[in-house]
Amino acid sequence: MPEFSAGTIHSAVVGFDPLERSWVTGENAGLSFATAPALEGELLVDEESRRAVATDLGNITNHRPAAVLRPRSADDIAAMIRFCRAHDVSVSARGAAHTTLGQGLTDGLVIEHKYLNRIHSIGTDVAEVDAGILWKDLINAAYAQSPRLTPPAVTGYTSLTVGGTLSVGGLGGLVGALNTGLQVDHVRELEVVTGTGDIERCSPDHKPDLFEAVLGGLGQCGVITKAVLDLVPATERARSYVLEYTDNGKFFQDMRTLIERPAIDHVYAEMYSPESAPTHRLYATVLYDPATPPDDQVAAKGLTTEPLIDDTSYLDYAYKIDTLVDGMRDEVGWDRLVKPWYDVWLSGAVVEEYVGEVQSQLTARDIGPFGISLIYPQRRSHMTRPYPPVPEANGSDWVFVLDINTVAETPGVDPAFIEEMLDRNDRMFAHARERYGAVLYPIGSLRFTAQDWRAHYGDKWTAFRAAKTRYDPSAILARGLQIFQDK
Repeated sequence: MPEFSAGTIHSAVVGFDPLERSWVTGENAGLSFATAPALEGELLVDEESRRAVATDLGNITNHRPAAVLRPRSADDIAAMIRFCRAHDVSVSARGAAHTTLGQGLTDGLVIEHKYLNRIHSIGTDVAEVDAGILWKDLINAAYAQSPRLTPPAVTGYTSLTVGGTLSVGGLGGLVGALNTGLQVDHVRELEVVTGTGDIERCSPDHKPDLFEAVLGGLGQCGVITKAVLDLVPATERARSYVLEYTDNGKFFQDMRTLIERPAIDHVYAEMYSPESAPTHRLYATVLYDPATPPDDQVAAKGLTTEPLIDDTSYLDYAYKIDTLVDGMRDEVGWDRLVKPWYDVWLSGAVVEEYVGEVQSQLTARDIGPFGISLIYPQRRSHMTRPYPPVPEANGSDWVFVLDINTVAETPGVDPAFIEEMLDRNDRMFAHARERYGAVLYPIGSLRFTAQDWRAHYGDKWTAFRAAKTRYDPSAILARGLQIFQDK
């Protein structure tokens, strides 16, 4: 049995809940962990450990948990989930905490996934890893193989955990998307601890209902502890064609050309306020080896503007967002800045109209000096999993994620700024959902109710709720999202 710095939690006010717009008290006041099971890892109840996991990237919501688990095995997680179920204690798994409105926070037990961080094996086309491994560490290990390998879909920011992005969906932010699907589309098998404390292996052929409910399932039906993931050959170089615009129509004309161009491997875009010049910036990338360099004329043929060319190594390209964030972490206190992000899926049939409408209304305050707005195209026909939900096709094989990654100018909590931006997000989403059929990409700062979640899942709600009842019958997992608030 590990040593505890305290045996019983006595807490009153533990944090602020922007969903209810009030300070909250701990649901587990008076709970004792003295009878918790023996573990290989650590169970911590000291103030410092609990405070360290009380907020997420957004720095908006604060919920101090009753205890923190630093597991060494799935057995640790299973034992503590059984303990928490017996005492009606909520449980949340924490990866890199890259959500922005407390989606992974809890007043109960936080499982720090980063302590499950082993790469168990790398084969010729597959890797088995712990869920707490960072994508960056897997990329490094796979790239060091001979021949070089890489995951087929790589998030824009690679310092995120495998379990975290698989629970949300996992966009191919800088690698993938056009031809690969989401990260959840490249999982062969999972090890999962369910809400009953059972350790299960699942795949498309074995317990497929659990497999599908966990991938993109926001931690509602189980805690991912291991994943068997696809790997594909990696290139040595990446050449990006960078195009700038002040016209939304020309921007989308070129984007639609490039996402359908076989020579192009990846496309994403940035968007700025209308006072900026340019207002849009488009990146189209070819991944290649020096023996077969891209033909620049073929890649950029027929576009409305001339591109600048940025040629780097594959790893420098894959880590460009990490490099940017690391710089802001050192220079402007990135980790302490408030980030009320807005993130939605849009059908390719309406994205141009919606982006034109939103971009014309953006101000410098809506983004902030350290924020950015991003657009990611995704080919619908490569998406094979039921979750995450995406908009109706409306005749288009494309869906797009629009991120307005608002960041405050200075560190510290400004309640007026938070309230203003959360109200903005709620207002924007209500309009986007009603007029454009937008669907939430659930890392942002939107105050969803249980009714909103039912609408979010639509015709998938019945199956998702059935999986929740089957695999987390006491509804102790990931309560912070309030999806099954009425259970």
